[in-house]
Amino acid sequence: MMTAKGTGRGLALALMATAMVAGAATGPSLAQDDFTGDTLVVGVWGGDIERLLRENVIGPLEAETGATVELLLGGTGDRVAKIYAERANPTMDVAFLNIYEAPQALADGVVEAPDPESAIYKDIWDGMNNGCYAMSLVGLGIAYSTELVKEPPEWADMWDPQYKGKIALSPYPGSEGDGMIGVAARLAGKDEHDADAAFAKLAELTPIAMTYTSLDEVFTLMEAGEVAMAPMISGYVLAGLKKYPGIGFSFPTDPGPVLIRDMLCLVKGSPNPELAKKFAALALGVENQTDYAEQLYFGPTNKNVTLAPEVSADVIDKPEEVESLVQLDWPFVIEQRSAWTDRWNKEILGQ
Repeated sequence: MMTAKGTGRGLALALMATAMVAGAATGPSLAQDDFTGDTLVVGVWGGDIERLLRENVIGPLEAETGATVELLLGGTGDRVAKIYAERANPTMDVAFLNIYEAPQALADGVVEAPDPESAIYKDIWDGMNNGCYAMSLVGLGIAYSTELVKEPPEWADMWDPQYKGKIALSPYPGSEGDGMIGVAARLAGKDEHDADAAFAKLAELTPIAMTYTSLDEVFTLMEAGEVAMAPMISGYVLAGLKKYPGIGFSFPTDPGPVLIRDMLCLVKGSPNPELAKKFAALALGVENQTDYAEQLYFGPTNKNVTLAPEVSADVIDKPEEVESLVQLDWPFVIEQRSAWTDRWNKEILGQ
């Protein structure tokens, strides 16, 4: 009896000791993954991008960590203004910017530089992590009315006299307008550094049929025959073709499409840097990037993504395709935006 009692007490002590050792070994790692009560703030666009992030990133992240993810929806201008205004005490952890804002944000010290030793950096095609982590690839091409334009158009076709007064443009400033300045300059034998050549060429498109702020608005007018063509970002158009059968999309070849790249940025000094990295890993992961390509027609930057041939044909998903696109001198473009906005309003819109 004494032996049994002693053995039981010894076993209990042994189990307690084992538990303490196990707790000491696993406690810190569990604590690192436990973000219960923390809120990760992410600035991003809405619509289908928001939907996919909720499905592939936010849901799994909240389940894994116990944290809550709050989305600040809107345009990049809002996010840029916020991270600059809060640079001394940021409240945003992750900001989705674009190809020209990310390098400037890094130079100004408001976002973290991509970590070349991290797995997410290494999974992205070489040379794409410019300022922040490369999230997706699209190109500026031409949306067109298949009733008015019988063949996929080249850039120069927008200047064909038969389409005079039937060209629509997006508001400026914006990526589409910057791209058109670059295209117009190249058609004039120059590049974006020669603004006079670019604006003189653009002025030949006037009068502009409309300045569109809604794709539904311009697509409806295209199908009605009032708009022939409009420069647009590929993913948005391709996603809308199911709803508008009278719309086509062309990737021109002379010059080629203008490269547009969305970037995922980790805000410098954010309240939740480790949680932000976990968000980035999921957002840049194979599952989310595959859905971006298949559902949004945004090309993946993760080299481990494998797309079906029919999906690959509609997106930019290879480094050699990126090299074939027109790449603007974005730092120069950003410096000119104020002056170019004035010229756009006066010389293109007649305001």
